[in-house]
Amino acid sequence: MRRLAILLAVAGWALLAGSEAVAVGETVKEKVLTAASKNLVEIGLSYRGDQITFFGLNPVPGADLVVRLTAAKEEDIKLSVKGRVGPFWMTVKQYEVSGVPFMYKIHASKPLEQILSPETARELELGYEAIRDRMKLHLIRGEAAAEDADKVFKGLIKIKEDANLYNIVTDPARLEVKEGRLFKHYFRFPPAATEGTYQVESFAFQNGELVGYGKDLIEIRKVGLEHWLTYTSQNHPIFFGILCVVVAMGAGLGVGFIFRKGGHH
Repeated sequence: MRRLAILLAVAGWALLAGSEAVAVGETVKEKVLTAASKNLVEIGLSYRGDQITFFGLNPVPGADLVVRLTAAKEEDIKLSVKGRVGPFWMTVKQYEVSGVPFMYKIHASKPLEQILSPETARELELGYEAIRDRMKLHLIRGEAAAEDADKVFKGLIKIKEDANLYNIVTDPARLEVKEGRLFKHYFRFPPAATEGTYQVESFAFQNGELVGYGKDLIEIRKVGLEHWLTYTSQNHPIFFGILCVVVAMGAGLGVGFIFRKGGHH
């Protein structure tokens, strides 16, 4: 019943909005109307990941759909490159990687290369090649080599995919389309997801041309003790440090008391 209600809401919104258009770059397109099962994910001490379902209305019946989830914030991470030193295999250089989104996921109704050209994909930043284009490398130690960029890029994608922060899914079963217009899919926010704003953009393509676009915003926010600890550590570091010492001393005394009590048996 809840799904039906959301679908009816999306359809009603479409009737009210008519052919309202939005701009993607310099081109005005039809709007892809969407609704999320929720727009706020709360991270508490019991957070183990979450899932949000999206319902949408394709403005051009039968058009191919591509949906992209990205984090508003970028991430700077350090990656090491291993190499052989004598008989040993060890870290020989390290890079700082910047300019890449913290989270990047794509759902498509079929493989991207069957929907749009490589040039359009790069222009709209759809696909891992867009991540490669945005990636900036800064050598921290070791000597640079021509093949390092490719090694670091592949390592970055593997680390992100293993943490379920990056993926590209082109399975029609994951992005369900009904009667060529209504569609439904879901994104998983893994335990590694952090506080911030995430945007979910829906693209509609017909014969390789962009014919529709829509966007949702999802907020991830820390709550309860998780929020209080983060706020206190960032805004009252001295108090937070004293608190950590007191907690550590209390834990130490507690453990000592337990073992001392146990020693009498």
